[in-house]
Amino acid sequence: MEIIKSLVFSALLISTATGTTESKRLNYWLYCRNYNLIKKNLLDSATASDFIIGKRDSEVELLDNRDRAVGTFVKKGNKMLFSSLEKARYDIAVKTCVYRNLQLLALERPEEINEIYLSRINEYEDPEFLWTSAAPCSKSDPLDAKTKSCSSVTWCSSDVATRLDYTLYLGRFSPPYCMIYRRSSRQLEPTNCTFEASFFCEMPCSKPKCPLTDECIKDDSLFEVTKGKSFLKSGNKFGGKWIRSSHNVSYFLGEKQVDWNENWKTCCSLGLKPIALTDSLTNQFDRADSPMQGLVYWTAMTRADCPFEFENCFHSNATEPFSIPTIHGVFQEGSCVAVTVRDPSAKVYLGYRLAVKTTACTSKLLLACEGPVQTFRMKKKRKINCKLPACTGIAECVMDDSNFLTQPFRVLLVPQRFGNWTISCSHSFLELPNEYGTWDEAYTRCCSLGMDLLSFQNPIKQHCLANPPKAVKPPEGQFWTSGRDLNACRGKLRWCTGYLNDFLKKDLIWKAGEHPDSANNSCVYVDLSKPKMSGLALADCSEKKKILCEAPAGVGYKLQVPALFCRKIYMVKEAEAYTLWNSGDLSQAGSGAKKMVQCLAEFAGLFYSSTKINKQIYLNMVSKIIASTIDLQKMFAIMTNKRDWFRTYKETYGEQKVQNMIEDMSKNTMEDFYLEPFQLGTELINKLDDCSATPDSGEATFAFGFVQCLLQSKELQRFWKAYNYQSDLFSVIPAQDEISSPCLKFQNYLQNTFLCIPPAILAQIGDSGPFISSVPINVQKVNTSSYTACLERRGSLPYAETKEMFFQLYSFFRSVAPNLTIIWDQAFFSSNDRVFAWCRSDLNPFNPSDRVPVPIAVKGAAPTKDPLMLISLPGPKPNLRVVSATEELLYQTDVFCRFPQPVVTECTANNSMPEWAYWPY
Repeated sequence: MEIIKSLVFSALLISTATGTTESKRLNYWLYCRNYNLIKKNLLDSATASDFIIGKRDSEVELLDNRDRAVGTFVKKGNKMLFSSLEKARYDIAVKTCVYRNLQLLALERPEEINEIYLSRINEYEDPEFLWTSAAPCSKSDPLDAKTKSCSSVTWCSSDVATRLDYTLYLGRFSPPYCMIYRRSSRQLEPTNCTFEASFFCEMPCSKPKCPLTDECIKDDSLFEVTKGKSFLKSGNKFGGKWIRSSHNVSYFLGEKQVDWNENWKTCCSLGLKPIALTDSLTNQFDRADSPMQGLVYWTAMTRADCPFEFENCFHSNATEPFSIPTIHGVFQEGSCVAVTVRDPSAKVYLGYRLAVKTTACTSKLLLACEGPVQTFRMKKKRKINCKLPACTGIAECVMDDSNFLTQPFRVLLVPQRFGNWTISCSHSFLELPNEYGTWDEAYTRCCSLGMDLLSFQNPIKQHCLANPPKAVKPPEGQFWTSGRDLNACRGKLRWCTGYLNDFLKKDLIWKAGEHPDSANNSCVYVDLSKPKMSGLALADCSEKKKILCEAPAGVGYKLQVPALFCRKIYMVKEAEAYTLWNSGDLSQAGSGAKKMVQCLAEFAGLFYSSTKINKQIYLNMVSKIIASTIDLQKMFAIMTNKRDWFRTYKETYGEQKVQNMIEDMSKNTMEDFYLEPFQLGTELINKLDDCSATPDSGEATFAFGFVQCLLQSKELQRFWKAYNYQSDLFSVIPAQDEISSPCLKFQNYLQNTFLCIPPAILAQIGDSGPFISSVPINVQKVNTSSYTACLERRGSLPYAETKEMFFQLYSFFRSVAPNLTIIWDQAFFSSNDRVFAWCRSDLNPFNPSDRVPVPIAVKGAAPTKDPLMLISLPGPKPNLRVVSATEELLYQTDVFCRFPQPVVTECTANNSMPEWAYWPY
């Protein structure tokens, strides 16, 4: 990989060096003679294969036994330098730089000294001495014959003279003069050329090529002034958002795709500049909730015509540094620099999340500008865009927290209390008995339960709902669906759900005589009155109809849950879907698999009307492409093997050179790992327009053609594996077996299910009684709930099989926590037996059998309503009562736990569990 990168990068170096090669850049100042002679002798004797283009593969670098100093490339200020990692004589320093098509460092700008010492040369030392390309004196300040002194230097590598604010005395030296920079004195000094010092090599060019500042012109024709405020005229498509920073800079992050030249020209036309890469930018956007997360924006920075020098164009007066130590992709093609914000792992391993990379200037990335003030406002759209399927002007969809457990995840509590559930078509349907409402009331009611009104992505689901599996009774009657048109978009029927943003398709089944084109501020209901029939119809939205809520069956994140439904309705075998997911090879996909991809894309809201892409949702999904598809374990194994191989060469090449190559290899490998999400984001944005116009795909498989187009880019192979699914909403409806049970084990809703209770706080009741925690567990400390705290440690809330055991447990708990409200395990009221039974949630809560052995006092609501909890109030006398769950009981009350014997045995056997496996309490 490194060799390929070097070949690509060589083109940049060659084009840069045209007309200014090292052989032509000899300085004929009198005291540069030695410098020139060393270069000339090398150039006269060397062959083309002697020179190093860019950065070489670590192994090639190690095995090169020629007389060159070991080193690596480092970022200093806004330039990349080759840094020696060992001290060398002056002539070796000059030769090492020439061999790399570079030149010995010239400190022409005073601020370069500070940039050099911002970070250490290597992890072992800060160099006191640095070789430079300076020669004493200059044509305008020649050597004083009497004092043997002068107050200037000439940089032999660039033929530039610099006046000094101190005097150089050469009386103790004779030519050739070699000069070092001494850090402690902050001065240049002549010294013996055989002295060994550290050094840097730099590019022969002085600065990158930027557009002329005079070309940055505001276009006043884009704006109109209303009541003293400047607004962007309608018709100018510059969607985006303004962000005001604490350092008095206003950033505009746009949604428009532009190349680098279009970016600066657009910014200038808006009275702004492209964003500069500075520490202020880092401070503003290097954070967890960054609006740059996963998206890739252009910056003002370029390295055009000077591959190792970077400059923020149009910001020539800016002196603020950019301290992030890495610009990715320096040894790849591309002269323009883009920026993104990485995932949290980058912060852990690198210390920062902001990532910058050289990129081809013709790439279509996102617009980004900055200025001292916000130069314009965007007029609020008075008219709804009826071409988009968004549902505006309806009630906000809000969940009612009293129906849910909200920590550690949100999940519907005791779902069977709300009505009759039907599991069909890989969906969970909830019919609310004896509840009728207008469309708005039905919509709001389903939202309160974390569900949606019915929607039909295709007629298969209609048939499935009316024909559920045997022994499952289908809903009967007329039920509102989520379909409707809007007052501002009459006749354009759309689904209003939290997961499907689309218009109603033409192939849906309507009742005889119904004409969807006649919709006029109408709502859609489904008539399930006739057996095995499911027809849609229009009605006035104020009519009262039955309420049937739905949610995709299964537990998981938003884009994971519909996968089963889409696979099953198109009869795609699990093995085929698995192969497509893991291989990314779509060439063998059948018709069903292609439709499955379309189904998933529509569920995500990514496509509507079959062939139209929702750009905002697409960019939102790109912002979540933050994981890496690289196998870390495999990568680290390869690195370890290479390290071991390198170490076998210590005697031959020396420990420092071997260590340098190991570090260099590790750096290269980790760059590939951290750079991958950047490359994915860049390419996904760049390819959006091209792949949105997929001519050969029909409506039923358009999304498949779109994905296939993306995969033609080698950077996007299996890009879906880099998507951070955990950034999406998690389903709030429990798994099917929990829906039908009065008890919940909260499968898939626990933070951890493998940790142990510390043996030090385990106690046993009697010689053969149950194991319990000897102290109450702090629920708030571990950000969980009283329902789930014990389950997360493979235990349960306490329960008692007999009256005697209940008294023993109560007595123990009171001896430890006399004032604590004791929360007991889940229980349910059996209407058939008219008794309460324990759920015993650590064993099998879906087949409870143990009766609660003591009388239960009922206070407040009837025991068959609301989420119930069994508690004991403080007092010496054992008591048990049923109450409704409250915020205090759920999230603020400490709990005792009971643990089964196998868990206790595992956690206490020879202290086999590591320290991190034990739960804080």
